[in-house]
Amino acid sequence: KEDFETSIPGIYAIGDVVNKAGQLAHVASAQGIVAVEKMFGHKSSITLSVIPSCIYTTPEVATVGMSEDEALQAGFDVKIGKYPMLGNGKTLLSAGERGFIKVIADASTLRILGAVLLCDRATDMVSEFATAIVHGLTVKDMAAVIRPHPTYSEAITEAVEDVEGMAIHLIPKRV
Repeated sequence: KEDFETSIPGIYAIGDVVNKAGQLAHVASAQGIVAVEKMFGHKSSITLSVIPSCIYTTPEVATVGMSEDEALQAGFDVKIGKYPMLGNGKTLLSAGERGFIKVIADASTLRILGAVLLCDRATDMVSEFATAIVHGLTVKDMAAVIRPHPTYSEAITEAVEDVEGMAIHLIPKRV
């Protein structure tokens, strides 16, 4: 059950026992908060439907929200923004691996539907996209944030701006 109460009233179960999303500590922690809120009769303060997924490799991989295919299957017309990390100053300074940030947005509203990050610090940056999805932010909302330079997170600005073809720090394509 979404409130985590078992068939025995007053007994709750969270985490690996009930988790359909796999064994994720951050999900179990959030479920614990939701269960306690339920115990005290409060409305849940956490959106359990938006779960970042992280793979701690080099480079890191992180996803949140819908993939492009999932968004299309859900009936959305999508616009995609993609930014290659080799155009990011911090990646260059750190001799970072190749990678990218991909943004999936609703074509009509520009609301963020999902993101895929394959790059250094992907697991740190994915939370920005989770916040955007939970709060229904658009690519314009995310592009309006000033991110410090040089940082990996600057690539978020470029990726969301690329949804509308407005990214300005793209690497020239080879002819």
